[in-house]
Amino acid sequence: MDRLIALVILRWRMDLRGLFGARERLVGLVLLVPTLILGSLAASAFAFFGVRALERAQPEWVLPLVSAAATLVGVLWALSPLLAGVAFSETHDLGRLVHFPVPFGTLLLSSLLANLAEPLVLAKLPLLLALAAALTGGAPLAFPLAVAGVALTFTFTLVATQVAGLVFLALSRNRRAQDRAMFLGLGLGFLMSLLPVFFMVGGGRAGRGLLRFVVERDVFALSPFAWGARAAVHAGRGELGRFGLFLAAAMAAVVVVVGFSSMLAGRIYRGELDLGQKVDGNAPAARMRLGGPLGALVEKDLRVTWRDPRLKVLIFTGLMGPLVLIFFLLRGASGRPYPPIFFMLASLIGLGVYGANALGIERRGLLLLLGFPFPRWQILVAKNAGAAILRLPGILLLLSATAFLLSPVFAVPVLTIVIVTLLLSAGADNFVSVLFPVAVPGPGRNPYGPVSGGRGLGAGVIAVFLLFGAMALSGPFAFRAWLPWLLETPWLWLATLPMALAGAAAVYAMMVAAAARL
Repeated sequence: MDRLIALVILRWRMDLRGLFGARERLVGLVLLVPTLILGSLAASAFAFFGVRALERAQPEWVLPLVSAAATLVGVLWALSPLLAGVAFSETHDLGRLVHFPVPFGTLLLSSLLANLAEPLVLAKLPLLLALAAALTGGAPLAFPLAVAGVALTFTFTLVATQVAGLVFLALSRNRRAQDRAMFLGLGLGFLMSLLPVFFMVGGGRAGRGLLRFVVERDVFALSPFAWGARAAVHAGRGELGRFGLFLAAAMAAVVVVVGFSSMLAGRIYRGELDLGQKVDGNAPAARMRLGGPLGALVEKDLRVTWRDPRLKVLIFTGLMGPLVLIFFLLRGASGRPYPPIFFMLASLIGLGVYGANALGIERRGLLLLLGFPFPRWQILVAKNAGAAILRLPGILLLLSATAFLLSPVFAVPVLTIVIVTLLLSAGADNFVSVLFPVAVPGPGRNPYGPVSGGRGLGAGVIAVFLLFGAMALSGPFAFRAWLPWLLETPWLWLATLPMALAGAAAVYAMMVAAAARL
């Protein structure tokens, strides 16, 4: 016990020393505390009045919905490093303490207790008290029992978060596993961002059906995150037998997970957990699929992009914009979809290549790339081709929606507008990349951390000016795709679309040549 107390006090002292030793952290805490207090009070009031209203209107719904809410919050809390990019509770590094004669269980328990002083954890205490008060209806004898139940649920959430942190620590020791975990988190975040669209598509029917399924089946009755909350519900109803059963189950779950985290920490810090991949002599040799300097540059950029989760996410975020815009525009339209909607979306997707920061991905290797014996215009063309390939999912989604909702004939002018806008936007972005290159943080580094170089106000003004210039240059060529539809003579596309593509290609060639001379 004395070792545990000493470790907890040591962690608190180190946190305070780090807080008062950096002014920016202290200022951040001063700004964070009022927001957390207001958010905690608002969440507490919402939980209290919401549970009380549900208890009066549909008392049989309280148990399954509280279980579902506890499970959802617990899973989101445990996966917060993947979904939010910030850990809601910290899993401390035990690397500097493992050489002391202290069991791993004591070290992990000290980390768990030290988390109780973190602002995000303290902000949840009023919510737990409000939930316990709402479940008991103000009964003085049942309130302490309900507090014990919700506290056990919260404790299990913190312990599960600690296990998740240890798993992430193990994954971070292997670059490929770390990238896969980060990419999985980006995919989960993308799917969660689609949930509002999913519920709006059904006009609320999907949400009501899911709610009915959760209530009728009591889906989360076996969730360890919910056992403490279910004990609190039974305590409020005076069902002491069921309260004791779920309370014992919640305590057993906490003990089991603490034991598992202790075993996992021992395997990690003793080097017994190997997440690497065995490479034998039969492993395939790396080879470039595309030939020539231009193809090699394109393939190199695509390989780097695919191996870096932060850049790989561009492939999937390219789907989100067209999908949401098509959905809302079609929901607000009456009758047959309007072709200008898809023409404007095509221009928007083409402009998306602007700001790709084509040379920033090279970082310190940029001078080596410029020293290779081939024309520099090929470097810019390869960079633009790589950025365009990353936008292919969004382009294909728009073309599929156009062919399905309008007609396959309209997919050709839509594709033409995308190409001409994309070419001229990429040509304009080359000037920004050459004049104001900003190094992209390396793989595994903080994407928002400080990097060498930067773009000031002047660079921002020039970038905005070039963006509007790209829009102005692409306007006449995109208008050639609009003109046959405006004149109601679709056969004119046979002449206007090749002219638009040829003109845009010629202007792009001049822009690339000018940027290469810089």
